[in-house]
This record gives sequence, C-alpha cells and structure tokens, in this order.
Amino acid sequence: MIQADLVQTMINRPELIEANKQNFRAGQVFQGKVLKLFPNQTAEVQVGSQKVIAQLEIPLSTGERYWFQVQQGEGQVHLKVLTEGKGTGHANLEGLLKQFSIPETKTSIALLRFLLSEQLPITKESISIANSLFQGKTMTKEDLEAIKQLISRELPLTKATFDAVRSTIKSPSFHAVITSLKNELDALDTLPDAGIRLKGALEPYIQTGKEKLSNQILQNIVKGWIQSKDPLASQQSLKALQQMGFIPNGDEQIIMQQASKRLTGLLEGKAQVQLPGMESTAKQVSALRAAGNTEGVSTVLKNWIDGIIKNSHVSNQTIKQLFNILSANMDSPAFDEAVSTLVSKDRIDANNGLTKDVKLELQAAFSQVESEPVEEFKSLLKSGVQTLGLSHESDSFDMIKGKMSDDSAKVENVKSLLIQLLNEDIPIKVKDSAEALLNRLTGIQLMSSDTTPVQQIVMQIPFVLLNKQTDLTIQWNGRKDANGKIDPSYCRVLFYLDLEHMNETIIDMQIQNRIMKITIINDHEKIKHFSSPYLASLKDSLQMLDYQLSNVSFQTQADRAVVKTKKAIISNPLNLSHSGVDIKI
Repeated sequence: MIQADLVQTMINRPELIEANKQNFRAGQVFQGKVLKLFPNQTAEVQVGSQKVIAQLEIPLSTGERYWFQVQQGEGQVHLKVLTEGKGTGHANLEGLLKQFSIPETKTSIALLRFLLSEQLPITKESISIANSLFQGKTMTKEDLEAIKQLISRELPLTKATFDAVRSTIKSPSFHAVITSLKNELDALDTLPDAGIRLKGALEPYIQTGKEKLSNQILQNIVKGWIQSKDPLASQQSLKALQQMGFIPNGDEQIIMQQASKRLTGLLEGKAQVQLPGMESTAKQVSALRAAGNTEGVSTVLKNWIDGIIKNSHVSNQTIKQLFNILSANMDSPAFDEAVSTLVSKDRIDANNGLTKDVKLELQAAFSQVESEPVEEFKSLLKSGVQTLGLSHESDSFDMIKGKMSDDSAKVENVKSLLIQLLNEDIPIKVKDSAEALLNRLTGIQLMSSDTTPVQQIVMQIPFVLLNKQTDLTIQWNGRKDANGKIDPSYCRVLFYLDLEHMNETIIDMQIQNRIMKITIINDHEKIKHFSSPYLASLKDSLQMLDYQLSNVSFQTQADRAVVKTKKAIISNPLNLSHSGVDIKI
C-alpha cells in the first residue's frame, strides 16, 4: 500500500529543501569542510551538498570541518567559526550544545544529529524549541520528519505547527479522522449548536452512495406523505413506509398519538436523540394531548417532520432518529435492515404502496446517484477547499476587507465549526477527535507552499465513490506568471485515488506550453484496455480548454519505481557542481 507514504512523499520536495539550503540567515549554524585554499584569503567550503566560495578572515586548514554560525551583517554573509568539527561524533555535538547553553540529553543529541544528517540549518532557538516538545517523551521517525518539514520550509517551529504537520505524516486516513469525530458527536446526549452544524458539514464527505440513495428515497416518500394535498396520494405514501417497515401499520391518528408520547418521553429522559425544534414541539403536543386534541397533535407533528425533511442536507442519523420516534420498534438495526430492502430498483417497482409519481421520482434518484461520481468529483474539487476550511484564514481576511461576496461569506466551513466547537464545554474524547481533524486541516494548509515563484500545493479531500470511501490527494507544482498568478501553461499535477475495483491509481499530468502529457500508474493488467475508449473524448475535451494532449502512457508501480531510481541517480545533487555563493568568514 502506498497510501500511508503518499502525502509524505509529496510534501518532501527535494528542490524546495535544496533552495532553502542557500538561504543563510542570522543565527543559523552548519558544519562545513574546507576543500581548497585560494589566493586573497578565499577558500572553497563544502556545506552539505553545496560548494560555496568564502572569504577568510582567520586561518583555516584544508580538509578540516568547522562549525560556522551566520552573523548579522549587510552585503556579504558573515560567518563565525564556533569550533572545529573533527568529525560528527557525540563529543562534537556535545561541544555545540555547550556553545548554545543547551543541556545535553538524549533528545538534544538525537535532534542535533538528525538535523546534521539531513543537512538542515541549525539554530539555538530551533534546538531549544524542538527539545521542549519532547520533554519526557520518546521521539519517533514521524516526529523528526515533522521537524524537518517545518525547518526546511521555514515555517514557525511551535507546538501548534508541529502537531499540524505531524498529523499529515503516516497518520490515519482523512476518512478515519472524520468518522472518528462523527461517531463521538453521535454518541453525545446533547450537542452545542456548533456540533450539530458540524455533523451536517461532515456528512457529504463520509456518506456512501447507498446512504445517499436511501436518504433521498426516504425524504421523497415522507414528503409524499406529509406534503401531498391529495389525501389518497398521502395515504399511499404512508402505506409505502408501512410496507417497508419504517412506520407501524394502523391509523395515522393513532400512530401520531403514540409518536407524541415517545417524543415527550425521550425529551424527559434525555435520550440520545437530538432533532431540530424537538423541545418546542414536545411542549406543544404535550399541551394538545392534555386537551384531547388528537387532530392538533397530528398537525403539529407533521409540520415538525416537514420542517426537518425540507433540508436537502438532512443526515441519515437525523432520519434514523426521526423514525425512531415514529415507530417504537425502529431501533438502529431495524432501520439499517429496512434501508437495505429499500435501495433496490426491483423492490421499488414491486411496492404497490407507491404512487406512479413517487416511483418516477425514485427512479430519477437512482439515475442521479449512479451518475453522481463524475459530478461530485467536479463539485468537490471546486468547493472542497472552501467547505473544508483549507482557505479559512484567507477567506476570513477577504471577508473583513469586503472582498468576498455575501453568498460566499455565508458558507460555513468545517474548520471554523471545529474552532467554535473546541471553545465549548465538550467531553475530552470529542475534544481530542476535533483537535485531530483541526490539526489535519491545518497541516495540509502548512504543506502547501506559496513562498517562492515555484509554487507547490498539496491537498487532500475525503471522497466517496458510490460505496468506496477514499482520500483524493492532489499535488500541484507550477510557477507564477509576471502578475503573480498561477500560470496554467506550465505545471505538473498528480492525482492519487484508491479505487474500489482498480485499487491504487496515480495520474501524473505534466503541462509545458499548454501541451499535456499524462502518465497513469496502476497495477491492473487491463488498465490500458479499459482506458482506450475514453482517450479520443479526453483529447477533444482538453482541446476545448485550449490544451493539446500529446501522449497518454501507462505504468505499473514497479515501472515507476525503476524510473524514479534512474532519475535520482542522474539528478543527485551530490553529483552536480553548484554555483558559488560569496560569503565572508
């Protein structure tokens, strides 16, 4: 499986780290080796994989290693020699820690050795802060990798940024993190308003095709029962719900009376049922029952149900809780069993309780769900960044400055709801799950670099294709044009999906001067055969967008590994000469 390593591979961009190595900043410490001495007190110094030309102000010896610290200064970079290196052993690291006045511990030694082996710039502040993150804890490979990413990308090294970046490295899938939080929220007796809204915002990212279909069918049938002005049509829809086991058989008035008793009883017992307007509705029906007004009870309950069902994004959990009130026998297993008999075209066609109009609506729902993956894929790509909150801070800033439209400003994102929820008094398990998801979102934001003309964006979106839950991972590498905008004529985009039948699939799309080359990496033996019928349509569609498709090739993961190894040998920075950098020592 490559899922666990994919994001880590994407964010560990060698060219970004190489570029950062040439950024000498005041306070940084690195180890260098004097290679050659030249006239006029200059020398060639090896700093990691770089060779720099330095002007000497103190005598240095060829072949020796030294610890250099960047000093404040204008013009040329000034370096101060701290100690002779004499290798990279324990004693040498101990000497540097002493220079920093940092206690020598297993953690500080391991951190220093790791930064040195990775050729990362070292500062007293970075060692001190990183050391404080692991007081009393054992560092893991993932911990060190998170520190590496923060330092190499020149991100602030704090507990918050560390936790965020750490969450993107070999952590559970996005779906696992979201599902864990959703389960914790479902288990609560009562939820703050932010928690209720958060559950609704998470639903599109974890709901399977089967759940969406059953949700839509149930909504349509309930609407036919509640909203229909034709008494016969209303009775037919009620009969359909009874035949499928969602509502007990019998007279509607009796069913509503029994539902009103359960509603007030659930509210008094503080059961794990929380529906919009539940408390006020319970008070109304309680008063009407006391007055013997059975018709009024039925009207109030039907109006309440109508208000819930009107919401197009009503969750399956909400519908399940609603039927739990309407039927004494509708517990969770019974509901799931009834749903499994529901999502079948044959059973819909055979259900005599459904009107012709309702059947047509349901058949349309089946067709929509079957064609949904393509449309949902496009919709998630367009809206996922905003609805998940991956642009939360930027959107908030634009809203303050009045640059965001009213409609966009009204869109509530997952990240903002998580922040609101964490400010509420919630159980520790819910808090931990909410923080895990918040860290995951923030980590993805931090891993999308936008600090140089060469831009990288790494994005993950939890995604459902019919009944397959997966994470859609996208890496975009490109450059900005003269106006600072993304240049669509020159870029490289990688898509990763774990598909239900085709399994792990990577699409590598490279664009040069609007000429596109696509490589599909998949181990299925018939991937090329399956793709062939769509290539002509793909070429035509791209041409309409002013892109020219030059080639579509196919590779297995084994083929890909061989190509990457060959490229690594050719482009290894240790095998290349580097342009000189003038520094002053």
